Amino acid sequence: MQTKRYPGVRPFETADKDLFFGRERDVQDLSVLVSLEKLVVLFGRSGYGKSSIINAGLIPELTKSADMQGVALLPVVTRLGSYAAGSRRSPVEKLLDSLNDVCPDNPESSFMQSLVPDPTPWYHFKRKSGDTTRFLLIFDQFEEFFTYPAVQQEDFKSHLAELLYTDMPQIVRENARDLDKASRRYLSGTLDIKVLFVIRDDRLSQLNNLKDKLPSILHKSFELKALSESQARSAIEKPAEKQGDFLSPAFTYSPDALDLIIQKLGESRHADQHAGIEAFQLQILCEYLENKVATGDVPDNRIETAHFADRIENIYEGYCDRLLKKLPPHLVRPAQNMIENDLIFTDRKTSEPRRLSVDADSLVQKYAHTGISFDTLRDLENTFLLRRLPNSVGSHSYELSHDTLIKPILNLAEKRQHAGQKKRRLAIYWASGILFIAFLSHYFISTRNAATQSNSVIQENKVLKQELGLIQTAMNREDSVRQVVRRYFECVTKRDVACISTYCADTMEQYYRVRNMPKSDREREEKRYFNKHPEAMGWVPENNDISIAEKDARFLVNVSTKFNDKNKGVVPLIYQIQLDSAMKITVLRSYVPKETINQ
Repeated sequence: MQTKRYPGVRPFETADKDLFFGRERDVQDLSVLVSLEKLVVLFGRSGYGKSSIINAGLIPELTKSADMQGVALLPVVTRLGSYAAGSRRSPVEKLLDSLNDVCPDNPESSFMQSLVPDPTPWYHFKRKSGDTTRFLLIFDQFEEFFTYPAVQQEDFKSHLAELLYTDMPQIVRENARDLDKASRRYLSGTLDIKVLFVIRDDRLSQLNNLKDKLPSILHKSFELKALSESQARSAIEKPAEKQGDFLSPAFTYSPDALDLIIQKLGESRHADQHAGIEAFQLQILCEYLENKVATGDVPDNRIETAHFADRIENIYEGYCDRLLKKLPPHLVRPAQNMIENDLIFTDRKTSEPRRLSVDADSLVQKYAHTGISFDTLRDLENTFLLRRLPNSVGSHSYELSHDTLIKPILNLAEKRQHAGQKKRRLAIYWASGILFIAFLSHYFISTRNAATQSNSVIQENKVLKQELGLIQTAMNREDSVRQVVRRYFECVTKRDVACISTYCADTMEQYYRVRNMPKSDREREEKRYFNKHPEAMGWVPENNDISIAEKDARFLVNVSTKFNDKNKGVVPLIYQIQLDSAMKITVLRSYVPKETINQ
């Protein structure tokens, strides 16, 4: 399969080391620091290429150096992922999963099988070590660690400290007294482990939470900054010059084209960012230009300003939009909704959006009625818009491939929403125009036929204008009510108590108060609530039948939907909802239609 010179949205892999340019000095400095220190922190902004410098820079450099020293370097790269409620794999277990993926047990350690009753990470690493083995534990995107429960964080800190600073745990020392000399010699061998944490700079302070067990965690750190102009030029030009089995033939950039790329990429950074260019943004633009060369749209394989000058703005959004439009047309909108609603989560406290990992089965089950299937997820994975991760239930989860994609996807959603509003306003204007034309026709006909009817025409004009205003007001109010009601049911579907409470004045007040109760009391309250509201247990999100009536500054809403009853199966359900003038749900009750009960 032909490869691309520029990875676009995905990070560079170790196999791409010969295409990784611009970071040579950073790779050297980071390699020296990691070689000398036991624990190092690599930090930088999202989009600066932290994962790429690890995969295509640091690991190949350290592996080459270890080979020269006669040492076997074993990089153990662990991506913890954000914690999800009900997750069965702790950070410690995910670290051991990564270890088992890259290294088998040393046959010489077979005597350790019954050495300790409860094996710790030290035990597992020791079983895989040898006289010349050096482990490099790399925790990429470590900011996700702080989404896990406190007890799992404490467990991880304790075991990592033991790996780094304990020659032999006491329980192992005690149980080793009766072993033969060769076995004791194996146990006493040095466990050579180094650790590299990779974290976003805005989460760097959170590492202070590990200082009680890892006091030197912030003593040695390396900041990965944005690309300088010279680094960016190298990262743009040198991959294009490479010969080999690539998607495109080798090509070049004209001086004007290269200057324009550097200028535009520099202008696009946010005002609060350090001077420089984001590697992620650069790779997206260069991948776009490589595709133009591959399709024969670039004469003489030389990039000129005319090939991209009118498209360089908003390249993130354009890139995401192009990837989504590779799907069949009828799947584009469902895929957008799935990504926006399920793979991006906005923190209620900080208003910060972040990506979520969601089980593939759950996504397909939820969106199957829109045409989304496992093939759709694989298509999105093949475009590198999504990435697939193994999960704890033997299946796979999906997430956005990079944090930098969150904002452009949300921007696309906002633009789509504005376009929808504009379309609705246009429809109102058209209706207004038709009514106005009807009024003019009626007016001229009336005045021509009988001047005595002028007063009647003027009165009809006033009535028509009033009707136009009422039509627009009613449409706006009805649209607002529908949005509130549908958003409420989304909250119920996810059992998001805090979210539900923002839409209800008193319905969820008691449940919201007791959510921090002891587990047994909370479960009892949950059972009581969901018995009272069976719709929250079996919500089926197909609720297009919404009727709205306005009375005394209140909105009375009837919603016909369905829920799953364990005895009767799918049962229709009627909601009666009352909203006040502030769009707050003040009354909410549900009932099963009488005809269903009679059946």
